[in-house]
Amino acid sequence: MFENSPPPTLRPRSTAQNVYELLRGDIVLGVLKPLEAIREADIAQRLGVSRTPVREALLRLANLGLVDIYPQSGTRVAPIRLEKVRAAQLIREAVEVEVVRRACRTITARQLDGLKHLLEDQTVAFARGDNRRLFELDEEFHRLVYAAAGLSAVADELEDLKVHLNRLRYVSVNWPRGGDKITGEHSDILAALAARDEGAAAAAMTHHLRAVLPVLDRMAGGDAPSTL
Repeated sequence: MFENSPPPTLRPRSTAQNVYELLRGDIVLGVLKPLEAIREADIAQRLGVSRTPVREALLRLANLGLVDIYPQSGTRVAPIRLEKVRAAQLIREAVEVEVVRRACRTITARQLDGLKHLLEDQTVAFARGDNRRLFELDEEFHRLVYAAAGLSAVADELEDLKVHLNRLRYVSVNWPRGGDKITGEHSDILAALAARDEGAAAAAMTHHLRAVLPVLDRMAGGDAPSTL
């Protein structure tokens, strides 16, 4: 599972917190795939920690619905559960449409420049075929919109909810649509913000966030991204 990968550098925080964040990231980004077995001893050896913080991290991930723990038979990465993804998408849309409306009233020229530069970075990431970087920049774009509205704390509150949606978003960047569409949709949002047009911003954000719905429908019909 972890062969030939160098151990990451743990940040100076609690060991269990660092293990939790590393494993959560690996699950969201598909490094650890649905139904893959997770062995405490392997993780502890890789990270150079005891099994206790690993066990604590896995319990948190289980409470979040990212892993399934089976007594006497081990721990596996949870499948992507469509009901959780649909719930997260619906809540995210309701929140972020209001956030982008508010951002139209408060965004500064400096923040608009920041979004513009980020879009340029997204274009480069797409040209390189770097889906991971494209995904990270997508997250950063939305974070900047929250910040422009003075609502970064709201973004923090939604992180655990979004984790189920993010699993599907990452593996579906090129299924069925490409990263160029993502950057195009972000450009529409940015243009509406620059014009301070709340209606256009809300419509552009709604369109952008609903782009995952065809993927959900296909999965509900038994199809799945090839990367799963």
